[in-house]
Amino acid sequence: MSANDFIVRKIEIADAKLLFKMVQNNRARLIDYFPVSTGAMHNIDSTKAYIQDKIKQAEKKESFSFAIICPKESRPIGMLFIKSLDWRIPKAELAYYIDKEYEGKGIVSKALEWLVNYAFNELKINKLFLRVAPDNKGSKRVAEKNGFVVEGILRNDFKQGDGTIIDLLYYGRIRK
Repeated sequence: MSANDFIVRKIEIADAKLLFKMVQNNRARLIDYFPVSTGAMHNIDSTKAYIQDKIKQAEKKESFSFAIICPKESRPIGMLFIKSLDWRIPKAELAYYIDKEYEGKGIVSKALEWLVNYAFNELKINKLFLRVAPDNKGSKRVAEKNGFVVEGILRNDFKQGDGTIIDLLYYGRIRK
């Protein structure tokens, strides 16, 4: 699968079974950076409830969740998020993850490019930001490929799945 062989679309209830399976297969590597999402998806029913909540949040324009879909297999292979929206500025945080099987193929970089364009052009967001763990080399590379620059370090800003509180790099990008 190449960086051009995927679809990004809004998350759907029909994704629950395969999304849960993907999260289960990647839980050990996702729990530190996505403790809320992984904690909410502990079986198929809870994954359906998680998706329903994400759909309601999108209807209220509180956050937006998208699945990265492998069309050959018709299954989610990753997720993209627009969250922490502040409509007064307007600004938003972006987040993303992908199945370990598809890492390093440029898919997340291309999917993030799509998400940035959606946020700037459809939602009219002025500033986008990412919070990335300093040791997450892949995520830093994806951010930088998409024009995000480090604006600073947020000290003791995030609690990982095991309760450890870590610093984060704050990446930003402004709409031109």
